[in-house]
Amino acid sequence: MLIGINYPWIDYGWDFGPPPPMWVPDDALPAWRARKRGQIEKDFRQFASQGIFAVRWFLLADGTNYGMGEFAPKQEGGGWTFDPLPVGHPFYEQLRDDFAFVLQACARNGLKFFPSLIDFHWCGQGHAPENSPGIIKCGRHDIIRNPAKRNAFLERILEPLLEASAQCPDLIYAWELINEPEWAVRNFSLSRRRHGNRNVPLEEMREFIAEGVKRINAKRLPSGGRAFRSSVGFAHWNSLQTWDAEALGITLPQFHYYAQKNGALPPHRSSSEYSCVLGEFATAVERDWPDLKRLHRDQTVANRLGCIEEKGYPACFLWSARAADVATRWTTEEHQGILAYARQERPGGRA
Repeated sequence: MLIGINYPWIDYGWDFGPPPPMWVPDDALPAWRARKRGQIEKDFRQFASQGIFAVRWFLLADGTNYGMGEFAPKQEGGGWTFDPLPVGHPFYEQLRDDFAFVLQACARNGLKFFPSLIDFHWCGQGHAPENSPGIIKCGRHDIIRNPAKRNAFLERILEPLLEASAQCPDLIYAWELINEPEWAVRNFSLSRRRHGNRNVPLEEMREFIAEGVKRINAKRLPSGGRAFRSSVGFAHWNSLQTWDAEALGITLPQFHYYAQKNGALPPHRSSSEYSCVLGEFATAVERDWPDLKRLHRDQTVANRLGCIEEKGYPACFLWSARAADVATRWTTEEHQGILAYARQERPGGRA
């Protein structure tokens, strides 16, 4: 089984593209970028040394730096409106440069890249961070709901990144369009968890996914084969069926497992709605996994990896190397457990 990791963000919403100028002044920009890229290289070297094969990273997340100042989302009539950045805006050049750097860092460290274009927070109600004029986080659901804006966004953002990826397709594990879209959709609930930021009807979200996935699937190798697998990071395994992932054109089904509703990890199956990977699972003992509890096994990362492999999954992605939340525990103990497990998977290790 392949073991990947979520490296979801360093600076959530502004890892790719220019940083907000009020947070990183122009005269500090070169040193800031050098430090950040140095941290990426250091982290990637560590991942490779642990036997990790791929890195999953949220590119635009909630859109913090995609539209600042005069281009930021605007509040109108209790809601939010937003237009894609115009052609020729300097954001695009810096986005491509940062994306190219990460691809190069993956190549230098023997890793694959699993980019996730936007997060569900992209669609939430806009809000301004304190003392940050011109910065609006979230508030960009127009991109999904309005067909013309959706097309312009995908043409100006996704297509150039796919073109850059096509220059080195072996470095791309898969291309993910959106993370956990369920939490942005109206009247769609998998749990009692409540969100006041559900601004997109289900059918409009499905249209956005279908269009984005179509563009990912359309990229071809010189041989004529498909360049990338397409994915969506669904929050729950049930969504693969209720959203009909196959009809949407998704070629790498993915779901996230946090022992929701105290449910056991479903087994991997050969049918399309189950033939998938775990895009996220907790490294911390956020809640006990029923499978391990039933077998009286400790709730360690190594035992969770063993459970995932026993269920037949071909790959999984740890949550996470960077987030600071109840699902993350990223200490020397986890590092050693991952390395020990990965070594068993190598030639000469476990059969």
